Amino acid sequence: MPEDPKPTVRRRVLGTNLRRLRESHHLHLEHAAEHLSCNISKISRIESGRSPIRPLDLKALLDLYEVKDPGVREGWLSIARESRQQRWWRVLEDRLPQDFIDLIGLEEDTSYCRGFEPGLVDGLLQTKEYAEAVISGGAPGPLAPEKQTKLDIRMERQKALSRSEHPITAWIILGEAALRQQYGGPKVLRGQLRHLLDLTSLANVTLQVLPFSVSAYRGGPYPFKIYRFPEPSDMEVVLLESHMSHTYLEDPGDIGFHADIFNHLRAAALGELASKALIEEISNQLS
Repeated sequence: MPEDPKPTVRRRVLGTNLRRLRESHHLHLEHAAEHLSCNISKISRIESGRSPIRPLDLKALLDLYEVKDPGVREGWLSIARESRQQRWWRVLEDRLPQDFIDLIGLEEDTSYCRGFEPGLVDGLLQTKEYAEAVISGGAPGPLAPEKQTKLDIRMERQKALSRSEHPITAWIILGEAALRQQYGGPKVLRGQLRHLLDLTSLANVTLQVLPFSVSAYRGGPYPFKIYRFPEPSDMEVVLLESHMSHTYLEDPGDIGFHADIFNHLRAAALGELASKALIEEISNQLS
């Protein structure tokens, strides 16, 4: 089976969970390879996501790892089938960094995300005008082709919130600075704030604001997001985004650390109704 140097997120999730299942049964690569009558390198490629797995091989591994529940087995098989599909963003691989492609895959394939943005409205929640101002960095004139591609993709990514089947559930904490920094000017910011108010009516969106009145808080002013994959996988991934790249953390210790920070931020931030009132107040000041 050919190796894919750019594995899909679903394939990596499937491989990582198969490795965890194997390790939880105290089995080595050799045991899995012997069970499939293959070489060790094939199992290694499957677990790293570099190679897809055939349904027959997946069923055999689930037997070896004593996964007997029909619903759970079908869940794994469904992930395997979907990991082999060509996704809409794969045609952009030559035009965008791989870490950005991974971000698109995360938002398409995960069921829940929670995160903190201290100084910028989260990309999933941005209007087109606000996103264009952010991506342009204040430069006048039309966007360069690569920046226009990023803008188009950012708008496409937002469909994860409203897709008809299994829309992603998002719990986002915004710093008050994100509500006041006038990217694109007062009119653009007001449109962005009105859009946030509209999003609060969605059952799958929870929005809180961390006000300026909060003193030093755990974790500091560093943005992050935690994505969770749907059952049967219990896997979570932390996203750290910088000017130049996206970093993905999959170690349970890193995930637990950021989950703890999120819980502290959630407790320190305004409640949903108070957050909505503050957004409304700032929006009215821009009228």
